[in-house]
This record gives sequence, structure tokens and C-alpha cells, in this order.
Amino acid sequence: MRTIPLSRRARRWLLVLVPALSLACMFAAIAWRLFAPYRDVDILIVGGTVVDGTGAEPHVADIAVRNGRVLGASTWRFYFSRPKLRVEAAGKVVAPGFIDVHTHVEPNVPQSGAFRPANFLRQGVTTIITGNCGRSRTDVAALFRGLERNGTYINVATLVGHNSVRQEVMGSASRGPTPQELTRMRGIVERAMQGGALGLSTGLVYSPGRFAELPELVALSEVAARGGGLYVSHIRDEGRGGVSALREALEVGRLARAPTHISHFKCSGRAEWQTAPRRLEILDAARAAGQRVTLDVYPYDRSSTTTDVLLPDWAVRDGRAGLREVAQSAAARRRLRDEILASMRESGWEDLGHVRLVAGREEWVGRSLAEVPAAAGGDAVRQVENLIEVSLRGGAQAIYGDMSEEDVRRIMNDPFCVFGSDSAVRDPEQLYRPHPRGSGTFPRVFARYVRDERLLALSQAVRKATGQAADIFGLEGRGYLHPGAWADVVVFDPERITDHADYDHPFAAPTGIDYVIVNGVVVVDHGNLTGEAPAGGAVGRANGRYEKFPPTLP
Repeated sequence: MRTIPLSRRARRWLLVLVPALSLACMFAAIAWRLFAPYRDVDILIVGGTVVDGTGAEPHVADIAVRNGRVLGASTWRFYFSRPKLRVEAAGKVVAPGFIDVHTHVEPNVPQSGAFRPANFLRQGVTTIITGNCGRSRTDVAALFRGLERNGTYINVATLVGHNSVRQEVMGSASRGPTPQELTRMRGIVERAMQGGALGLSTGLVYSPGRFAELPELVALSEVAARGGGLYVSHIRDEGRGGVSALREALEVGRLARAPTHISHFKCSGRAEWQTAPRRLEILDAARAAGQRVTLDVYPYDRSSTTTDVLLPDWAVRDGRAGLREVAQSAAARRRLRDEILASMRESGWEDLGHVRLVAGREEWVGRSLAEVPAAAGGDAVRQVENLIEVSLRGGAQAIYGDMSEEDVRRIMNDPFCVFGSDSAVRDPEQLYRPHPRGSGTFPRVFARYVRDERLLALSQAVRKATGQAADIFGLEGRGYLHPGAWADVVVFDPERITDHADYDHPFAAPTGIDYVIVNGVVVVDHGNLTGEAPAGGAVGRANGRYEKFPPTLP
């Protein structure tokens, strides 16, 4: 065979090209192996400002999601990825999904059909903690099994409520439990903890919990603490008796050796305004003595609860026996009126004009106590008489203009404070006018207190709304954008995020939130629910079991 001799120039080129091609092939093989694990992803969020829940400074990166988990965050690793969904997020914040630590959704979870709480999802909330203020499902494992069977668009965790446990054993009795009753109550709490509850909650301003004393609270909290849970308290008094009520909550936690969390921390009543620093100092002193103490807040200066909180203990004792006496006795009615007037004045109010009814009878909704039920009179005595009439007819839900904005800001800025809406599922079709916190809590934090007023830095607010909340309640795999974490993600525009819900339009949805992702599935796309249901959703569920995760400090 005839060969063609290579020229000297060609030989020189070969000497260069062959090694170069070999190196190129070697680098290509390395690159293939390097990028192969990141090639196939479900969602790739590109070019966003990542705020990862740790409190670290925001940085630009791509976030990849696969099989319901965060695959990673990188500026280069996902360059050759082939995502099923690509989200362009330049100029947007990419954060862990928000965790609402204080909700009341257990009555809203359907017996059949998926749980789809739109008012939370549209806020960017991906995990809720229910069972607060002493009210819960007592069979926690059954709650989780139902969610697993029927599906849920949001992650659900729960506490076990002291009022519900007490009522199951003692009914509406306003006495202390017998030893046998206390044993039964402890058993219910223990089963709830084994079923996945995060701790015990109390609502000591509500019946029948308001009749519980320290030994009962400690005995039940010990059971929760033994299972790795917290003591979470709507304290006995948030107004003029707030300091002693805080000390009681701390004493329960100390004696039970339970991490203690104060729900919707506030200073209620005009006479108590500007007392937030003093109250927070009490928590600081407990921490200095070795206790673990945290708190939550909603970003509004109005609260909402039942009108029963305006009544003395004797009126609601033993299933409202006192009110039945008031209905039959003019003397009992005078006593009730005088005690309400005295309490009102001690709290710094001249009348009850700060109380507006928002649910109950149709004719009450949106009216003040000067207007219902007689729709006449504006003086304090008439308002109290109207309150008594409302109470005799079963009571109502109300909004109270009872807090100071200065106190709210101070509480929000406390390093141990996280956020909770104190809300149930909102249904715009129902005849009521609830507090706007149910539709606006988290957008309000980022619109008003981060962007407009600069009370909180962006990374600080995200930390409180995500990683810190997860750490307090022991929500493993939530609250961060770390590799391997559950892919709960919110993408929002920091310049456009806005809460539109107010006291006259409480159902208005926020704007500026582009995507909400739960367990790797897009559930909200620019304000619209997609109809795509994520897998899982019962928080603490792992390998087919409901597990408790011991909380760790932030």
C-alpha cells in the first residue's frame, strides 16, 4: 500500500492536536460525570436572589429541585440541566416557603377530599402549625392519616391542645382534675406526642383552660417535654395581668423542663401600651437562667378573639352557668355589668368602642358594641349591656383595637420572635368579616416592615419566617434551601409584594408572589392555585411513621 508522507508542518500540527484532543476528551468525560447528576431536574429557578433561611446575606444563584427535594444552589452547576420547568427569577427573591407557627385549621381539614387552604398558600406559606391556644384534634395520628389519605396542598404540623384534652376528660367542669382524671389527660397527651404532636398548647383565657392551675399544667407539660415537645401558651392575661401571666408560663416550662413558647405576644389595653420592653426583659431573664423561651407575633395592632374574654370567670364557669344566672336575675346582671365596667376602666378604656363584632349573628357582623343588639346608644353602660346581650345569645368573634404599633414593632424585632397569623382557613363565601391577618400576615411583613419601614433586614425577616421557625418547633428538613431539604420555596418580587387585605376587605389576596412550591410541586403560579397536589404534607412523617424531632436552638 502506498503511503503519503506528511509534511513537516503537518507533523507539527499532529503533535499539538493529538494531545489537545486527548485532553479535550478527558475534560469532556470529567464534565459529563460532573454535570450528569444535575442534568435531569424537575424545577430550575434561575438567576434569583437567594435568601436561604440561615440569616446569611442574599446572593444570586440557581436553585434546582428534584423528587420533592432541593438538589442544590449554584451559579454554574446547573448550566447543562434539562428542567421540566424553568423559572426565570432575576430581580426576585427566592426563599424557603414561609412557616406560619400559629394557626387554627383543624376544624377546616375535610373528612374527605384534599386540604387546600388558599389564603395561606397565596401568602407564600408552605407549612402551618395548628392546634394552638389549647384547641386541637386530640387524636393526632388520625389527623395525619387523614391528610395522607385525602391529600393536602400545604404541610401541616400540630400541637395537642390542653382545653381539648381537658374537655374530653372533664367536660366543662371548672375545678381541678381528680388524680384519675389527670392520669387520663396525661395518657391523651402521651398518645398525641407519639402520634407526632410538636408539644402541648394552652389557651388559659378560654374555658375550660382558664380554670386550670399550675400543678395540672406542669403535669401535662412534663409528658410533652418527655416526648421532645414544647409548652406553647396563649397566656392567662395579655393585658394588665400580663406580667404575672408571663411568669406563670415560664414557671410551667421551668418545672416541666419544657422549651416554652409564648403565642401572639402582645400588650393589650391602653394602660399597658409601651410595656413591651419590660415584658421582653422577663423572657431575657429566664433565658439567662437557662430556660429556652421563644415567641411569635402577627404584624397588626388589632387582635381578634371571642367576646367571652371580656367576661369574668364566674360568668362562664361550668358551661356558662353564671350567664344563665344573669339571664334570670337582675342582681346578677348588675354584678356582671359593674365588673365588666371596672375591668374596662382598669385597662385604660372609657368605653368598648374599640370592639367590633365580626362573626356571630348576621345582624352583628361589622358592628361595634355601641350598635348591637339594640342599635342604639354610645355610652359605656349601654355598650356593656349590649355585650351582655351578645354573651347571653352565645357570644361572638370580635376584633379589638387594643394594641400599640410601637409595641408591635418592638416585639417583631426581638431576636427570638417568629411570625404566626393566628388564623383559620378563610372562606369569602361565608357571612363574616374576619381579621385581615388570615390573608395578609407574611406579605405585610415584607412590604411594610422590610421594604417600606426597614424595621427588619430582608435576610432577618426571611430567617424569622423560615429557618428560625423550623428550628424552634423541630421541623426537620424545613425552613432552609440546603441540599436535601424539602423543596418548599417561595419566589417573590421584593418591590411589588403587597398585602391588600384590610379590616373592611379581609379576603383580598396579596400581590407580588410569583410562585409557591410545596414539596417540589408548584401550587401557586402568580396568585393562581394550580391544582397540582404535592405528595406528603403531614409534617414529621418519615418512612411511613410519624416522628417527633427534638427542637434545636436557632
